[in-house]
Amino acid sequence: MQPNPQYRIGIDDVRALARRAPWMLLVSHPAAGMVASPSPVLVDDEHPDAQDDGLVLVTHLGRADARGHGLLAERSPEQGPPQMLVVVQGEHGYISPSWYVGDDRGQVPTWNFEMATLTCDVEVLDADENLRVLHRLVEHFEGQYASDGGVRLDIDDEGNRGMAMGTVGLRLRVRDFDAKAKMSQNKSPETRASVVAQLDASHPRLAARMRAAG
Repeated sequence: MQPNPQYRIGIDDVRALARRAPWMLLVSHPAAGMVASPSPVLVDDEHPDAQDDGLVLVTHLGRADARGHGLLAERSPEQGPPQMLVVVQGEHGYISPSWYVGDDRGQVPTWNFEMATLTCDVEVLDADENLRVLHRLVEHFEGQYASDGGVRLDIDDEGNRGMAMGTVGLRLRVRDFDAKAKMSQNKSPETRASVVAQLDASHPRLAARMRAAG
C-alpha cells in the first residue's frame, strides 16, 4: 500500500482489526505459481510469541489448499519456514465528493478503508494441535449462537478426528506488516461529519469506524 503517515496504524490497531475481520486472505508464492485462499483466522494471544507486542494468528486450510500453497513439501533447515502474506480487510466503502463541504468541494471520489497486509512465518501444526485450533474456531464463531443451541466440536470424537485429517492447521507469526485506516482524516471536520452522516444511512458500520478513528 502507498505509504502515508496520516493513515498508518500500529500493532494494537492491527490486532483489533484482525479480531473484527477474521475472514482473511492467505497468499503464497510457491514454485508452481501464486496461490490465494480465504480462511477464518483467530488472534492467538496465549502464544509466547504474542507477548511484547508480537502478533500470532491461527487458522486452517483444506489439505488440498495447503498442498497448493507448498506447505506440505519437505523443506531444508536452510530454507527456513514458509511465508505467507495475510490480507486483513476491514470496513470499506465508496466516498462521493458530493458529500464534501466548504474548501473540500470539487475534490475527486475516493474509497475509505481499513486494511493490513501481514508478512508471516508459517508453522504447520501436528494433528492434535490442528484439532485444538478447529475446536477454538468453532467455539469462537458458534458463541453468538449459544442461546439457540450452537454446536461445539468434540475433539475426542473419532468421527471429528477423522474429518480433521482433511485439514491442515497453521500458526502464523507476523514478522512485518503494513496497515492503514483511511477514514477521511485529510478532510475538514465539517466534511468528515457530512460523510459520516451520509454513511449512517448507506453503510453504518463504516460510519462507526470513521467515528472511532476520531
